[in-house]
Amino acid sequence: MFIGHFAAGFASKKISNSLSLALAFIAVQFLDLLWPILVLLGIEKVRIEEGITKLTPLDFTYYPYSHSLLMVIVWSLLFGLIYYLVTKNRQNSFILGVLVLSHWVLDLLVHRPDLPLSPFSDLKVGFGMWNYPFMGIIIEFGLFFAGVYFYYTSKKPKKKIAFWSLIGFFMIIQVLNFFGPPPPDVNSIAWGGNMMWLFVIWAWWIEREKKTA
Repeated sequence: MFIGHFAAGFASKKISNSLSLALAFIAVQFLDLLWPILVLLGIEKVRIEEGITKLTPLDFTYYPYSHSLLMVIVWSLLFGLIYYLVTKNRQNSFILGVLVLSHWVLDLLVHRPDLPLSPFSDLKVGFGMWNYPFMGIIIEFGLFFAGVYFYYTSKKPKKKIAFWSLIGFFMIIQVLNFFGPPPPDVNSIAWGGNMMWLFVIWAWWIEREKKTA
């Protein structure tokens, strides 16, 4: 899942208007910001295998530290706790922790059974919606449009060109993920994953207020 994760970040604005969209994006994609680093370090592994699912050729063979349920709960608690220690904002701390956890829950819907429950168990789960293209696409885009709606009606962003260009860019990438050619190699996947920081910066720019003299 890709834009479905960002949907949760957008929707969080409906609950707390004080929560930064950039920080919400970091939370919802924290696992996928951690994962490419671990892949580049050789700690976690992924393969390219065309046909392994109907919507993605990626075979996530080993990623217990970034994507096992046990570790995701740990990352969620740590993320929320660190934010609370810095800001003392209990509500936003809780929201951010839930956003980190939401990544695993949404992945559970679309991944084949490759999501480990813990680094210490071989048991893996996944409902496999990537093998049902119609349902997979409906879930992904449906969540995204709902999240964008909640954000837009709550925040009413002033930088409309920046906002809608981000939405358009998200949709183009998602279409390419579904229907484009497979990536050439694992390193390109990992380095591409680090490009997600671009969306964090973009979100910060959308919400950045101009200073008045």
